[in-house]
Amino acid sequence: MYNTNKKIIGEIALDGDKSIAHRILMMASFIPETSIIYNVPNCLDVNSTKNCLKECGISIKPHFHLIPSLEVKGGTFRNPEKPLDCGNSGSTLRMMLGLFAANGLTGKFIGDESLCRRPMKRIINPLIQMGVSIESNNFKLPISIESNVEKALSLNKKINSAQVKSSLMLAALAMEEYSKIPYDIDTRNHMELIYNFLDLNFRSTENIYVKKSKFKKGFRTQIPGDISNAAFLIAAVLLIPGSSIKINNVLYNKTRFGFIDLLIDMGANIKIDNIDDRHYEKMCTITAQYTKNLRGNIEINKNNIMRMIDEIPILCILATQLEGMTVIKDAKELRIKESDRIGAVFENLFKMGCDIEEFEDGLIIKGGKKLYSTNINSFGDHRIAISFEILNFLIEGKMTYSFEKIIDVSFPKFYEYMDHFIK
Repeated sequence: MYNTNKKIIGEIALDGDKSIAHRILMMASFIPETSIIYNVPNCLDVNSTKNCLKECGISIKPHFHLIPSLEVKGGTFRNPEKPLDCGNSGSTLRMMLGLFAANGLTGKFIGDESLCRRPMKRIINPLIQMGVSIESNNFKLPISIESNVEKALSLNKKINSAQVKSSLMLAALAMEEYSKIPYDIDTRNHMELIYNFLDLNFRSTENIYVKKSKFKKGFRTQIPGDISNAAFLIAAVLLIPGSSIKINNVLYNKTRFGFIDLLIDMGANIKIDNIDDRHYEKMCTITAQYTKNLRGNIEINKNNIMRMIDEIPILCILATQLEGMTVIKDAKELRIKESDRIGAVFENLFKMGCDIEEFEDGLIIKGGKKLYSTNINSFGDHRIAISFEILNFLIEGKMTYSFEKIIDVSFPKFYEYMDHFIK
């Protein structure tokens, strides 16, 4: 199926995982002493969090060291003088709402066109239950918040969003009593690991319990490489004859490793080694090589989708190249990401000649059919843009360089890396 005679070969250490970066920056902002954070990604989403924290009186500046790092000195919150622009970052918006609630801050949040379409009811309602005053545009941006948390939270329904869970964990730091936060065990657990690392009043069983905590001292930490960005490179390598890539110091976390585990189950030539568990988040080395006969006939459903939710677009690209049927179900969450990712994948692949069906909560892709290059609509979504750049490379043997601005949201070095690794 390939028109490319080029291959991808290289060794790399990726910039830090942006999900962790949002959280660790926010936690450092609570601490009056200086914290040093290494390998903070310079992507637009994380920059939105940095800028919002700075507008709230937190000192964040470069730390001069051999490894790029940031110096954060917190404990100096003040109300921002202007609306806080979250850009495209739902993580920034949701978790900043929890941070504001914990510190009794007053402010207004805005964002780009994509973020303004995303519903925030799942975080707004629990915060209102805690006594926080919030005004919104029918649970969407712009959102204004004022007043502190007045009572601990006790939810009964499980939360299946890591961003909502993390936001409520932040808000719970306002109260002397424990808040109870039921959660789905498959949601990413970065905030829980950070709370343990900082020795806060926190415990996790079938529920998460959090209450007011004393932040004891600043810290130094390194953010592992972004596993979601690694997924794009790994998928391309598996499909292109002669390709091989080694990715060092990448995140090794079971709540984020679903895509890699699936690839291994499909027979992918992937090796995991050098597992480093000395830190609150584990790191590893992933080596991937071209695999001639990846097994198709995949089903993704509620039992495994949460651990690979961000990788579904690139999984769909992979599915087009495999013999057999890929079924994706229970993926309704993808309808309310940066774009409607189910609709975006369907529209673009259908235009390219893919045998694909769309359902309310997923897709069916019958692979092995010849695809044709066409104009791709990214729908302003960084993961859609990168996924279809990979597919275009498979078809045409070249990059389009059409999506640099939107890709900068999460993976600003994508084109640079691809240019460097393509042989």
